[in-house]
Amino acid sequence: MNVHEQFAEDLSLYALGALSSEERQAVERHLEECSVCRRELERLRGDMTLLALSVSGSIPPSRSRERLMAAIAKEPRRAQVRPQKATAWWTAVQWATAVAAVVIVVIIVLLSNQNGDLRRRVASLEANSTEQQTQLMQAKELIASLTSAEAEHFILVANNTSPQPQGKAIYVRNSGTLVFLASNLPQLPPQKAYELWLIPASGAPIPAGLFRPDSHGSAAVIKPPLPLGIEAKTFAITIEPAAGSSAPTSQPIMVGTQG
Repeated sequence: MNVHEQFAEDLSLYALGALSSEERQAVERHLEECSVCRRELERLRGDMTLLALSVSGSIPPSRSRERLMAAIAKEPRRAQVRPQKATAWWTAVQWATAVAAVVIVVIIVLLSNQNGDLRRRVASLEANSTEQQTQLMQAKELIASLTSAEAEHFILVANNTSPQPQGKAIYVRNSGTLVFLASNLPQLPPQKAYELWLIPASGAPIPAGLFRPDSHGSAAVIKPPLPLGIEAKTFAITIEPAAGSSAPTSQPIMVGTQG
């Protein structure tokens, strides 16, 4: 396992502010020497910042003028004749009136379309803003839980495997909040999945989420549904059917120790 894989999960927790003092100092020492990890940290912080960004306002259609001139150009014109002096001014007035009528109709149509588009745009922006505010609030609550004094840290490793799979679980018993990050996990066949288990101080293992690693062997489980107030002895990972199991059906491939 190279240095970047060793610090892959710690960069995510460092960006969240969820590392202990010693872990944070270790990451900061590594960042001073490693430009690759510094760029990865900047990308992670950029993703978090996007939650707080607001969207821009609507922009009116850019081809309104062209559509207006095209509509005027399609207005039929009479053949040019030599008008009598007595009626020349009246013909000019009729032509101007016709052009003005077409212009008014086109403007009304354009304004009507733009007004409808504007209303839809405003409704979309309001929905996006509400969703972003909700996501931002959830992210703040998650960070507060993971950095609280009640958060427990568990390190999961697998033996006799290279590169060595690793995992870290951060658990808050009172709120049932759990965040699990893993790296170097081997790929599984389509009909199989990894399942995380909360091993309580007493009682049967509790399912804590199914996951499959990405092409780099990384995976995460964020806030799975867990009962409140369960004292965790440790966490473990087994390989289960893709649909998951209510109880482990195989021996754990990774077991955690509290750190």
